Amino acid sequence: MYIPTYWLKLYTEETWQEFLNNARGEISGFHESRWSIVQQVRPGDYLICYLTGVSRLIGILEVVSEAFEDSTPIWKNEVFPCRLKVKPVIRLTPETGVPIKHLRDQLTIFENRNNPRAWIGHVRASPAKWETSDGEVIVAALKEAQKNPVIRPLTKRRETSKSQSST
Repeated sequence: MYIPTYWLKLYTEETWQEFLNNARGEISGFHESRWSIVQQVRPGDYLICYLTGVSRLIGILEVVSEAFEDSTPIWKNEVFPCRLKVKPVIRLTPETGVPIKHLRDQLTIFENRNNPRAWIGHVRASPAKWETSDGEVIVAALKEAQKNPVIRPLTKRRETSKSQSST
């Protein structure tokens, strides 16, 4: 049985909507500078979808192709030419997404208790490989949120440095 590798996938509210609308939820793209990492992602791996600005987990995508390069327009502000074909496993709305801090007692990215903001470094670029245990916790939390959605109004946090977002 294949055990997927879990990879962080960053979205803004705008790029998430463009992914759903323009890419029909089937193509995920990354910055050209991330090509060597995108090539490490394999079919069967999972992308953990994280919404920047509001710090919410909003989906799981299963990778269904090897990495490829394509400049066909999908996103309005950037090309994101390093691409993967994906299929949604779990897809939440931004309002029903799971705040990442709700999982702080279960995720290894929060283990540095001496610096309560150290976890932020783990959500700055994508794709980024995550621990299997963290991926499993997130999948379980997102399945629960899909089954029993909780509406949480979106309130943007002040970002201290620009995230390297991708789609």
